[in-house]
Amino acid sequence: MYRTITLLLLSLIFIMPVLAQEDATPVPEVVDEPTPDPMPLVDEGTDDIVNILLMGSATNNPENPGLSDSMLIVSVNRTAGAVSVVSIPRDLYVYVPEFNMRKINTAYFYGEMNPDTVEEGGFGLLIETIRYNLGLNIDFYARVDFNGFADVIDAVGGINITVDCTIQDWKLISPELDKQNADNWEMFTLEAGRYHMDSETALWYVRSRRTSSDLDRGRRQQDVLRAVWRQLRSGDWLQNLSSTWDTLTESVTTNLSLTDILGFAPMALNLETSDIEYYTFRQRHEVSNAYSPAGQAILKMNREAVAELMQNVVRPPTGSQITQNHPTVAIVNAGGIEDMEYVAADRLELEGFRTIVIDEPSQFRQFNHIVDYTGATKGSRLPLLQDVLRVTDDGIEITPDPNREYDFKVYVGSQYQFWSCTRDVIQPTPTPELTAEPGS
Repeated sequence: MYRTITLLLLSLIFIMPVLAQEDATPVPEVVDEPTPDPMPLVDEGTDDIVNILLMGSATNNPENPGLSDSMLIVSVNRTAGAVSVVSIPRDLYVYVPEFNMRKINTAYFYGEMNPDTVEEGGFGLLIETIRYNLGLNIDFYARVDFNGFADVIDAVGGINITVDCTIQDWKLISPELDKQNADNWEMFTLEAGRYHMDSETALWYVRSRRTSSDLDRGRRQQDVLRAVWRQLRSGDWLQNLSSTWDTLTESVTTNLSLTDILGFAPMALNLETSDIEYYTFRQRHEVSNAYSPAGQAILKMNREAVAELMQNVVRPPTGSQITQNHPTVAIVNAGGIEDMEYVAADRLELEGFRTIVIDEPSQFRQFNHIVDYTGATKGSRLPLLQDVLRVTDDGIEITPDPNREYDFKVYVGSQYQFWSCTRDVIQPTPTPELTAEPGS
């Protein structure tokens, strides 16, 4: 019964290094700034919500704890059986208690480097920083090093990732080559499609920012997290949970115990992937680009929007939300472009739809087409489905069926490969000789 939530937490813990940068020491800021008021604590509404901080670092230097350039908070509501995940951007400009205004990714560093003045070290200072600026209490934490990410990806045989926004960036031709030699790099492109990635390619995918941003990297980090989770679920990782836990946590520093993990067992039975809510900070909403008085590029918080976001992350679902079934969507490839049905399925899953890819004969379609079997008007999820899949009213077919097997059916057209990106990502001009083939 504990399989699903246990694997979720294992996946979350071991995916954390993927956004970490090269080991670096923060440059001390000498500009004094006004201290903002602490953010009011979010209303958890129940004592049965557990918030877990997950962070990663690429440092291998025992003398330098490095920067926390990847941070996630997973909020588990055991009463409601709900899980939410939010990515914390590394450049978020916050008040670090006793260290003035800083980027949030420096808090752990300052806590570790000042043991005489920071009683609970890096974890304590980062947790206090989150509470002060985001209004969220942290119950557990886990930190993993760079090698843990590669180990878990390769141990499960790689992962399947669906790409809905084309990504293009420089990539080392082979991992054993000298990174300092410019000739060892190539421009690499992943167009929309489904790919089987080893740890090297997965790391490239989530770290790339040439055509996107740090905020979008948080979204791609969550994509990889879901892919690892699916791969773990398909294996036999939990036949001997105790030995599995000991092996997987060799490179993790955490206050979570195996007993703590098993404590989440009762809620696992009915938890589906689509039940998990994913959140990110949005440009020009929760944050905006700015410069600190010391000249650093930062993300400035919109306090009101951040407070609303964090409340949404932990907000206990209402009774109707707990019992409400997620709409089911059957997806058919009607455009002949390989694997685009899986791209649509993964994108809809993030919006809470339960998706299933089916193989059935269909007429060729250029554009996506939606059949609505619910016929609902009040509270219909059809507008969201249209928005995510870029479907006009001409592409909607209303066919109410009280005996329906699915709430909706989506026919994915050939043009979806050019319209699948709904993110804040610059779509590069495709260059065939530099483009990876889907499924490779």
